[in-house]
Amino acid sequence: MATVATILVYLAVIGAIASFIAGAVYAARAGAGALAIVWPLAISRIRRAGGEPAVLVNKALVALITCLLVGVTAFSAAANLHRFAK
Repeated sequence: MATVATILVYLAVIGAIASFIAGAVYAARAGAGALAIVWPLAISRIRRAGGEPAVLVNKALVALITCLLVGVTAFSAAANLHRFAK
């Protein structure tokens, strides 16, 4: 079970990185300019731009937050399971 939790942590980290990159690409398309690198902090500016890229940025933000939540939860479970296994 500890191995499954550890693999889930790695998958969540990969998913968070992928969603962050996708959000940066969509933020650049929405016209965030230099703020595309820190797009989670520029959501209000991207929403004002509107259009399809803004919708995709919002979806990328939801995916990023979900991956972070799953990753933290799986890390907590993996740490406890590895500790008890010894």
